[in-house]
Amino acid sequence: MSSRASSNWRDESGVVTPVDMMFLLVFCLVAVVFLGYLGRMHAAGIQVTNTAQAAARAASIAASPTEADAVARQVVSASALSSRCAGAPSTSLNWQPSTVGTWRGGAVTVTVSCTVRNQSLSGVWSPGTRTITVSDTQPIDRYRR
Repeated sequence: MSSRASSNWRDESGVVTPVDMMFLLVFCLVAVVFLGYLGRMHAAGIQVTNTAQAAARAASIAASPTEADAVARQVVSASALSSRCAGAPSTSLNWQPSTVGTWRGGAVTVTVSCTVRNQSLSGVWSPGTRTITVSDTQPIDRYRR
């Protein structure tokens, strides 16, 4: 009788499957959250890149370096980054003079930094932040009056 009981016990195949399915379900949920995190991080990077490009282009049209700095800051503050960033996005402007040493004909570089909370990226509670920094360089319009 004990040999028959042990052979029935070995034929039982339905006990392991629910446990395997639970591991598969947990893995799939973690993978979906991770892919969502990567997608939102990419979207935040694109938004910072677009803002840096717009600010650099606006600064390149300005008449002077001080006006360019003010215009670049206005573009960044008017963008949608304020809703994405944990604090206010930071902006810095550097410029290279032209070959003759003037503003016109040089190049302007605008750097935009945005600190994003991990929780807003992942969709679930997660500690910490990520800082996304993007620079864009545009030629300064030589012929604008």
